[in-house]
Amino acid sequence: MSNSETFQQARELVDRFADGPQRFPSYLALGEIGDDALPAVREGLGNGNWQVRRWCAMYLDHHADLESIEHLVPLVRDPKAAVRLWAVHSVACDRCKSQENPVDYVPLLIERVELDESIRVRRMAVIMLGCGEPDARVVPVLESVLRNETDRKLRLHAEAGLERCREVGLAARPSGS
Repeated sequence: MSNSETFQQARELVDRFADGPQRFPSYLALGEIGDDALPAVREGLGNGNWQVRRWCAMYLDHHADLESIEHLVPLVRDPKAAVRLWAVHSVACDRCKSQENPVDYVPLLIERVELDESIRVRRMAVIMLGCGEPDARVVPVLESVLRNETDRKLRLHAEAGLERCREVGLAARPSGS
């Protein structure tokens, strides 16, 4: 199959993300195409249908190359919370990538923790800040979550992230510990 035929096939699979019953089979079929599917998936990140953008972001969690990770960045501010949630996860999840992440995602995730209206997106941002490479920039954000937030899950993830930072000497132990 030629490159243009492969791209067209991948583009058709990406378009099927708009159709509920076709989403998962299309996801699997894109995986069968491999890296040749990535241009169509990157194109899908800009699709007018939010489900297509969401599933493309999900796909890139495990299949991204360096260029694709950078294409995820605008979706961190997508109008749809479900798209933002997967963009936050996929742009920051280094465990799912085989290459060094070219994006400094810490400021992007801090912005989502502080400004996102969706508690699910905020939780995901805290999770990703806490489980990524420990970074001194996240300590004040996680401490602020513990001081100011009432959501139990958000607080739990912030505490876990702070504990990881403490283990490498980036955060002080809370008084009384």
